[in-house]
Amino acid sequence: MGKRGVAKQPNALRLLHGDKNPSRFNANEPIPQEGVMVPPADLSAEVLAVWQARLPELEAMRLAFPSDIDSWRAYCEAVVIHEKASRVLAQSPILVKGLHGGLVRNPALQIQRDAALALLRFAQQFGLTPSARATVEAAKTAGSEVSNPFAGTG
Repeated sequence: MGKRGVAKQPNALRLLHGDKNPSRFNANEPIPQEGVMVPPADLSAEVLAVWQARLPELEAMRLAFPSDIDSWRAYCEAVVIHEKASRVLAQSPILVKGLHGGLVRNPALQIQRDAALALLRFAQQFGLTPSARATVEAAKTAGSEVSNPFAGTG
């Protein structure tokens, strides 16, 4: 049986989300080793293209660690599967002739939905969805003050 409740967030994401309550932080959280997320040599060209196109966002948020390569690979593969299923569905009907001659749902619908759910779960874990980013407050760096005419109007 799986764990109940909302999945715990790493300390870094808690800080980015603006949580400053020390009792909510894991004092013994393992810290991933920094480094470059090098794509595995056996990636298909399509998966590698997704990897290279989307990794800069992860790096910009300082959430790219070599220990996450397998999860990142699964995300990239889910994106490719979703794109392929979407292309099939764009050129074929939603209902197709089944084994006994009746109409049934196109199997590509299930493949597309499964891939969409997988990539959404991974995207949320990596902070790549609008709702995941909505709660993140990026730390300001010196000299990065942006003029906001609405600041302080609350």
